[in-house]
Amino acid sequence: MPKKSLRKSPASIVKTAMEPTISRMEVTVKIIGIIAEYNPFHKGHAYQIETLRKKIDADYIIIAMSGNFVQRGAPALIDKYSRTRMALTCGADLVLELPVLYAAASAEYFARGGVSLLQRTGIVSHLGFGTETENLELLQETARTLLQETDNFQETLRRHLKAGTSFPAARSLALKNVLFPREAVSEPENLLARETAVSKSELEDVLSSPNNILAIEYLKALVQEHSYIVPLPLLRRGQGYHDISLETESSGENFISASAIRSLLQEKTPADNGDIFSKLSCHMPKEAYDILKNYPHPFLWENDFSMLLHHRLLTESRECLASYADSAPSLASRMKKEADSFLSWSGFCKQIKSKDITYTRLSRLFLHILLGIFKEDYSQFPEPSYLRVLGFRKSSSPLLTFLKTHSSLPIITSPSDAERALSASAKHMLSYDLKSTDLYRTGLAAKGDNSLKNDYRQQIVQL
Repeated sequence: MPKKSLRKSPASIVKTAMEPTISRMEVTVKIIGIIAEYNPFHKGHAYQIETLRKKIDADYIIIAMSGNFVQRGAPALIDKYSRTRMALTCGADLVLELPVLYAAASAEYFARGGVSLLQRTGIVSHLGFGTETENLELLQETARTLLQETDNFQETLRRHLKAGTSFPAARSLALKNVLFPREAVSEPENLLARETAVSKSELEDVLSSPNNILAIEYLKALVQEHSYIVPLPLLRRGQGYHDISLETESSGENFISASAIRSLLQEKTPADNGDIFSKLSCHMPKEAYDILKNYPHPFLWENDFSMLLHHRLLTESRECLASYADSAPSLASRMKKEADSFLSWSGFCKQIKSKDITYTRLSRLFLHILLGIFKEDYSQFPEPSYLRVLGFRKSSSPLLTFLKTHSSLPIITSPSDAERALSASAKHMLSYDLKSTDLYRTGLAAKGDNSLKNDYRQQIVQL
C-alpha cells in the first residue's frame, strides 16, 4: 500500500452523527479504530473487520485490545500477545493495549478508556462497533439522555437503587421513565416516538443487550471527548453475547460467540482434547484456530486465582476491602463475614451476589483486590496516559509513522521505554498493567507452566 499523507485542517467543521458542532481533523487516510477483547478471536470478529473496512474503504484498522484480563474481571483465555497475533493475521494492522484500569472496568469506564485512547492516536477517523439494532438514532438519543442526567432521571435512579435494584437495572428503568414519560399520551404516544418512531418494547430490547449497552457508552464517550471520530456501527450477526451454544441457524454470516468457545474449552479433558478442537475449526479463521490449537500454555480461568483471592479476603480488613474499586462498606462486611465459607472465585461470586450486586461487578472487584486498584485511581486516571504497542503488520508501516507524528501520548513498545518516555503518573498507570501480567503468569505457574515471558522480555508481534 503506498504511503499516504495525513493533514489537519483546524477550520474544517464536519457534522458527526452525535454532535453536529464538533470540529474534527480532516484526513486523507481512513483509519478505523475498534475496541475489543478477542477472547478468543472468531469468525464474527473477522467479519466485523472485513465488513467495516469495505464499508468506508478504510486504509487501516487499529485495535484497542484488553490485555491479560478482560472486562468481567476474568483472565483472558490466552495471553495478550497470542491474541494480538490472532488479530493481525485476521485483518488488523496495529494492536494497542487498553490499560487494565479500563479493560477490567464497568462498561462506562471500558468505553471511555478505549475511545480516549483511540482519540489520542490523532489518526483514527472512525470508531467501529457492533450493535443488536440498526436504529443508531435510538442509541444516540439514549446516550444523550444519559449525559444530560436530568432531575427526573436522577430521582428515578436513586429511587430504584434505594429499593435494592442493581445499578445497570436501575439506570435502565430511569431511562425508560425519561424517554417514555407516563403523561405523554398524545399521538405519537411519547417524546421519544416523536423523535425516533421507536416503541417502548424496542427500547427495552436495546437496553437488554450487552452490545447495545457498550455502543451507547461509546457514543457517550465520543461526546465527552469532543471527538472528531465518526461512529461506524455494524449489526451483529449470529449468537448473542452470552450464548454458549455451538449451534448456529445457518452457515455463512451466523457466528458463535466467544463465550461459546470458552465454555467448550473449559469442559475439555486431556482425553477429548482433539475432538474438542475439531468442533471449533469451522467457527474460527484458520489462522486464529491454529494459534489457539497450538497455544503452548494452559488456558486460564477465574478459579485458577481462587487461593490468592481467598488469602486476601481472610487477611485484609473491612476498611481496606471497602476501598477497592467496585466495592462498598456493606459489601466489604459481607465478604469478611462469609470468607470462611469461600471455596472458589466463581462460587463466591454466586454466593454473595444479590439483587443490587451483580456477578460481574463482584468478579471485577476480586480482580481489583488482587491488582490493588482503588476507587481513587479512576479519578486520578480519567484517560490513558500512553499508547502501548502490542503488535503491527510490517506492510502497514506508514501507520506507525502517522502515529508517531500525530499522537498526543507517548508511544511505548516495552516497559523499558517507560523510564524516559513516561511521567511519574503514567508510570503508575503502567504498573497496573505490569502487575496484571505478573498475576497472569502466577496463574500459569500454579498450573505447572512458568514459560510465559514477563512484559520486559516479551517482544512485540511483527508480521
